Amino acid sequence: MGWLAREGTVRRVVDGALRGRAPVLLGGPGMGRTATAHAAAERLCAAGVTVAVLELGDDTAELGSSAGGVEVTLRTGGIELHRALSRSRALPRLEGRTLQRVPLVPLLRRDLRAWAAAEGFALREDELAWAFRACGGHPGVFTLWLEARRATQSADALDERAFTRAAPLFARIDRALAHPELAKPWSWLALHRSASVEELRRATGATKTALDRLTIAGPVARTLGARAEIAAACELYLRHCSRR
Repeated sequence: MGWLAREGTVRRVVDGALRGRAPVLLGGPGMGRTATAHAAAERLCAAGVTVAVLELGDDTAELGSSAGGVEVTLRTGGIELHRALSRSRALPRLEGRTLQRVPLVPLLRRDLRAWAAAEGFALREDELAWAFRACGGHPGVFTLWLEARRATQSADALDERAFTRAAPLFARIDRALAHPELAKPWSWLALHRSASVEELRRATGATKTALDRLTIAGPVARTLGARAEIAAACELYLRHCSRR
């Protein structure tokens, strides 16, 4: 049900495919690449389009080859693929289609509310705030939070249960953030918790594309516009970092 929180992204992928593009969903560990791609594939199939999903994993930097006999291949990849595509001066064509990059960023509070409701949870405002603080909008962490919520309503027990079960996911995020491009800005942000995007760039020398990848890594939220801000938003992941 988690793809419901990415309804807008699903529509974007479907529309892109129907307009002749080759969507590539890009996100860090647990950011919902697979669920979103399969939800889009179901809609394309319902529209009479033959479609396949090609999952490229966290560490692959190549786009791979699509299966034969399909009109559209939806690819999912991680930060390494995002990095490789950013180095290209022009977007490649895949199976005669123009590549469409679809980065997956953390969810908003309203997205978590809709997701929880679809799972049968009518979260009170304080519970929604608690959930958002714990997961920072990270889909994989919110999945574990909801699973823990089914087992207990005790705040301490719930957070500890979700935290324990998130260990494999957090290990994957650790590997992504340990890359030399991301290690310095992440360490600075984890220490300061939040800042303007300009402050972070001045302090660490991070480029815009590095901050894009920091955001799709998962535990970082960013707002754009005149007051562009960035924050280390996932409290459970920050707890994990403090215990290493």
